[in-house]
Amino acid sequence: MKTFLSIQIYLFLALSLMGQSENLSGISFMHKIQGVWYGPVYSSSSAGSFDAWYMDFRPIGPSEIAQFSMLDSNTINNMFFFVCEFNGELRIAMRTEGCFQNQCCVTYELLDSVNEEAGYYRFSDVVAGDSRAYTEFVFTDSTMMMQVYTTKFGGITVPALHTRLNAVRGDAETAGNGIDYWQFPQQSPKMDLSKAFDGKEESIFYSYSEDVYEPFEGYLSSVTINIELDADLSIKKSGELFILLCTQSMYDGLKLKKNYHDYYSRYLFLPEATRKYTLKNVHPGTYYLYSFSDPNGDRIHLSGDLMSSDPENIIVLKPGETIDINTRIDMVIP
Repeated sequence: MKTFLSIQIYLFLALSLMGQSENLSGISFMHKIQGVWYGPVYSSSSAGSFDAWYMDFRPIGPSEIAQFSMLDSNTINNMFFFVCEFNGELRIAMRTEGCFQNQCCVTYELLDSVNEEAGYYRFSDVVAGDSRAYTEFVFTDSTMMMQVYTTKFGGITVPALHTRLNAVRGDAETAGNGIDYWQFPQQSPKMDLSKAFDGKEESIFYSYSEDVYEPFEGYLSSVTINIELDADLSIKKSGELFILLCTQSMYDGLKLKKNYHDYYSRYLFLPEATRKYTLKNVHPGTYYLYSFSDPNGDRIHLSGDLMSSDPENIIVLKPGETIDINTRIDMVIP
């Protein structure tokens, strides 16, 4: 009798959640965020502002989409959106990993305001709501504005602008394989956040060991990049390497495409002496690998800088795969 009642209760809860999922508020966000976005970002944080930030959002689970990015050698930002259960309801959650000079924190927010006609979505702190932190997204067909407001870790009483990204849409097709693989977006909860922040005044973890996140295993891939520099080229030890994975070729034949920035998916800034680096959390798919040596550190990669000459150094990554690939910096940019 007890077992029968338990099954009945389970079925009742499951059916209740399924009913909610049919009209899950803001599920359209999961469609709008897909693909490559890039643009200048202002930040009042220690990391500072950047001329460009590139993000490639793709599904990493049946109800989760994410991007992984390195803005410079000191600054990492990884962003996740997923369906969760919270106090008996289905909600869309935002999880952000931010690191500056190896000091990291993980923040969680829940979608609490939607105006689909205006392309507006707002997420706020799970515990303290918009009195501590909130993030706004505004979409058009070709643009995305993201604004983050915080109390600067309690330093002020009213949230102030922390970050503003004005992005344009790049390659909109990158999420296609993940959509097919996961039948994304499904509206089943990835995890339950109801008790994740019990006893906390804000939904932030300052250590990964405390974080409640439950990653899907076996889908994201890794690439070990072996870097060779032509011995005949003059290399400054104080320079910086730039490793770039693009979703499509940057070139038509030997001519650089005007919209080549649309294809930036992942990129790395590494010390000049680096000869091997393993890039983790890479979305499965096809990539074109390019490498640059930047002697003066301006990160513009213009005439006189060095780069790899192979325009068709292609990587094809299957889900959960780990591969090695070589890149050779052997050309002076004319």
